Amino acid sequence: MDKNVLDRILDKIDPSKMIGPDGKLTIPESPQKAALNKRIPIGELLIDRNKLTREDLEKALREQIESKRHIGEILVTEEVIEQNELNKALAEQFDLVFLDSLPLNDIDPDLVGNLQRSFCLQNQIVPISRDNYGLTVAISDPLNLAPVDDLRLIVGTTIFRVMCPSAVIEAAINSVFERQDMNEGATSLKHEQEDTIEGLDNVHDLLDDSEEAPVRREVSLIIRRAVAERASDIHIEPYDDRLVVRIRVDGSLRELRTIPKKYQSSVTTRIKILGRLDIAESRLPQDGRIPLKVGGRECDVRLSTLPTKWGERIVMRILDKSAGIRELEKLNIPERIYKPFEQCLRQEHGILLVTGPTGSGKTSTLASALMHVNRPDVNIITIEDPVEIVIPGTSQVEVNEKAGLTFATALRSILRQDPNIVLIQEIRDAETAHIAVQAAITGHLVLSTLHTNDTATAVTRLTDLGVAGYQIASSVIGVLAVRLVRTVCTTCRDVVDHTAAELAELGITSEQARNHKTYKARAGGCSLCKNTGYAGRTGIYEFLAIDDQIRSYVLKSADGTGLKRLALQKGMMTLRDSAAQRFLSGMCSLSDSVSATQIDQEEPT
Repeated sequence: MDKNVLDRILDKIDPSKMIGPDGKLTIPESPQKAALNKRIPIGELLIDRNKLTREDLEKALREQIESKRHIGEILVTEEVIEQNELNKALAEQFDLVFLDSLPLNDIDPDLVGNLQRSFCLQNQIVPISRDNYGLTVAISDPLNLAPVDDLRLIVGTTIFRVMCPSAVIEAAINSVFERQDMNEGATSLKHEQEDTIEGLDNVHDLLDDSEEAPVRREVSLIIRRAVAERASDIHIEPYDDRLVVRIRVDGSLRELRTIPKKYQSSVTTRIKILGRLDIAESRLPQDGRIPLKVGGRECDVRLSTLPTKWGERIVMRILDKSAGIRELEKLNIPERIYKPFEQCLRQEHGILLVTGPTGSGKTSTLASALMHVNRPDVNIITIEDPVEIVIPGTSQVEVNEKAGLTFATALRSILRQDPNIVLIQEIRDAETAHIAVQAAITGHLVLSTLHTNDTATAVTRLTDLGVAGYQIASSVIGVLAVRLVRTVCTTCRDVVDHTAAELAELGITSEQARNHKTYKARAGGCSLCKNTGYAGRTGIYEFLAIDDQIRSYVLKSADGTGLKRLALQKGMMTLRDSAAQRFLSGMCSLSDSVSATQIDQEEPT
């Protein structure tokens, strides 16, 4: 652990004051007795801190009598105070140090050598340092004393407590246990005899080997670490002297670890077996899937291999099935866009398109849209390759090109199943585009995606696929463009004042930004954001509603530039406008907002 942080903790705990005249360590008053002898109730502490009024406290006390819940839980649930303020007050009540964050990478994995991850997670407790005086642990609930006593028996030494938010403790637990696992995996690979590792190239040996086999454990740990880090993709890249593992988190790639070159064949073979690929074929690309469960979370991993000069490159896309489908109202779509988009979803026929590059959130947006209109009296059928998100109450068809089930053939059959709404995961060829148009014209609502940069170029793309202008004008009812922008961590973000020139990159004036507090990601981040400065992503949107004026233009021309110029004249909110809104609300940094909307930098005038 970082020495400066440890010194600050020990200065406040000051275990040296527990040394008696005889030089022996005096065990402090038991936590149970200390809890009973506290002088100031938590409510009074919050009032003294000006975080609570007497009226709010009395109201919460009456609620406590009826519900038998803790007073702090009531105050947080009713949004009278924030959880962080309650934590600080509890720390003061129990004479504990309160830390907003922990240096995750500096916690020694040896501290949890005798502990189980489940024990730490269930009890929200994690060791953070150890010295001659005892073991210092971080806890989230000072009233939960049993695990502290259990830990004292396990480690056989004095336990000193500090308080941290639950999210910080969970992040610390995941970090220290993952690093412990990775260290064990690296040690196993390092000490395993080379002949034994190379022997794992044999298919039979790999299938029959125990889970303790070094290569099997290494692959398992890589996937577990990626899931714990909320990664969307795992990249395993061979080079002339090493195998590099990178993960994509919130849209950005970063290196996870490096594996010695001599294990490349074994690692590649293990992954291909998990994905049920042909391990004898290394000259052609292959695609597969790995269904798995990590820590109770169901995941579906899409596997892709690609031959390169130094061996097969592997990319695994992680689809977290346990994440669920977010409600359309909670996607934080701007009101100017949400209303017309939702109105299109209520139409009985027409094509509603969602556009954007790979990984921009198109599939998730469509899933939320389907759930919004999913009712017992509506027949919804989807065609996907593969089925990424399970949508309850719908019939989902998976494309199987080897068996001859393509998007076009599946769509023909689906139209004979009397659907109200049809979702086509992607319009990627002329045949699918024409059938989708016919389905929309004949009374079906068709939802689909296109790989275009903005809304206007969707018309150009359909024209390139051979769809006539009159067919586009009569079938397409709306186009939604989606991007994802990284959100700065609210725990560690830094306030920043931008110059007029910097703001102009996003189309914002100094006057518009005057009353807004803007932020940037802190370099090095904090424990909650895993030292990245970012915590998740949010969507930015652009919506082109197809009205009579737009239809008239499409009938004459498929020029995307002219179409966008017309839409702007009619007041269309662009991706850049949406990004500017996110930036001024404090969610995103200026640099990320500009980067995500580069396509808007040359708007038609």
